Amino acid sequence: MREGSGKGAVVVPPTKKVVVLTALPLEYRAMRRLLEEPRRVDHAGTIFECGRLAGTSTTVCLAVTGAGNDSAAVITERAINFFQPEAVFFTGIAGSLKADVSPGDVVVAIEVYSYHGGKQDPDGFKARPRGWEASYSLQQVAMYVDNVGAWAANLAQDSGGSAEVHFKPIVTGDVVVNAPAGSPLRVFLDEHYNGAVAVEMEAAGFANAAHKAEGVPHLMIRGVSDRADGTKQSTDSVGLQGIAAENAASFTAEVIAHLTPADVPSAPETAVSEDEPTDELIWQPLDQPTSLAWHRDLVPSSAYTSAPALLEIHLAPVSVTSRVTATRMQQLADELVNLGRGNGLFSNTERVETQSSAEVTVASVTGRNGRSAGLAITRSGQRSAWESLPHPGIGFVLDQEHTQERIATLLSLLEAIDVPTAPAYAPAVGIENPRMVMVERLSAVNPTHATFSHRSDAPVRVDPEEAVTATMLVGRSGELAEELTARLLLVFRGPGRS
Repeated sequence: MREGSGKGAVVVPPTKKVVVLTALPLEYRAMRRLLEEPRRVDHAGTIFECGRLAGTSTTVCLAVTGAGNDSAAVITERAINFFQPEAVFFTGIAGSLKADVSPGDVVVAIEVYSYHGGKQDPDGFKARPRGWEASYSLQQVAMYVDNVGAWAANLAQDSGGSAEVHFKPIVTGDVVVNAPAGSPLRVFLDEHYNGAVAVEMEAAGFANAAHKAEGVPHLMIRGVSDRADGTKQSTDSVGLQGIAAENAASFTAEVIAHLTPADVPSAPETAVSEDEPTDELIWQPLDQPTSLAWHRDLVPSSAYTSAPALLEIHLAPVSVTSRVTATRMQQLADELVNLGRGNGLFSNTERVETQSSAEVTVASVTGRNGRSAGLAITRSGQRSAWESLPHPGIGFVLDQEHTQERIATLLSLLEAIDVPTAPAYAPAVGIENPRMVMVERLSAVNPTHATFSHRSDAPVRVDPEEAVTATMLVGRSGELAEELTARLLLVFRGPGRS
């Protein structure tokens, strides 16, 4: 629940979240292949996809900036402000400036230099370079990944498994460098930026924007696709761009996977912030389930033509001390829309329908292919959210890990709604239209085959039979989601199922 008027409606993700940016579609696709169940999130005109990095619990939010430092800077700033990530990366391809840095190799930019700054006077051009160092913590993780060497198993096949990683500076400008070693630009780079081993076009914008976002570690990782010496067309024609992009993406993924050791706490157990809850989450049984309006009570079924399988989550107030005023209910319509858009429940392009009555305010979207999502608040203070289950093939999928993550995110949204807080809430979770739902890991789904366990469309529900105090709920969305997901799966599977 929101404590005090000073806190904003910012949703804290239940898992680690990082941002990865690329300049070209080729680079984007190389990184996207490493994500599980990527989901579209629109922000300020930019389309991101957020998915779990395979084999980890880390969410990666991915976008294409387009070529050039200006667009890289703008998108980097937007992504950091919107997602509040633990780290931000830029990955893609670059041209080599050194004989010992070969196509297929990976360059981790320990420093970035912008080579277009300078002064032209009668004595000639005098360079006035700007530079940015990569975050030390991420350099250390990258060096660890290189020393361990496990990432090499995921190299693009055509690279022969022999790519090297170079921890060196790179230079960045606003032109594609593809000139022989004796050309004026190559001579200029060799004279003024001799330590740089690669050249590209986005690092300065990215590094400058990331550097200004204090406290957000940043790192540029590039795969070498050519030698920037006039032979680019021939190397591109044999597929070296794709190999370089794959190698850079693979190394970037390994760095992300090793951001925090799996078996070591990231901080001493005693280092707990004042706002972090330290007490155990206590569930208080109720004499009888508290009153609750489920999804089908909040939204008329006639509004849904495709009958998607919905995951719904509710926080029902146990003791109503003050009702939401009718004036506030009307104001909440726009606030629910903005809250949903700002946190990815509704995209910027979707039409969000709002309904406001004396007893309930709803903001929801309904679309083709089983897409549905919504937020609602009742005058009694019940907070509700829902979204369609993933639909990668014939049916809808109930994946325990994915469901837990989504429940945590929806709970965080509900906590952010600015209405009076009840002393305690009884959480409830359910699945509407479960006939076409199967319990399966999303990564293992066969899109052309499905096995369903339900014989009817009767909703599957975990009723609000236990309460948790409002104070105890603050910041506990992940812990609460874990318990609710376990209960939901038990009810869905029914007696005797595992």
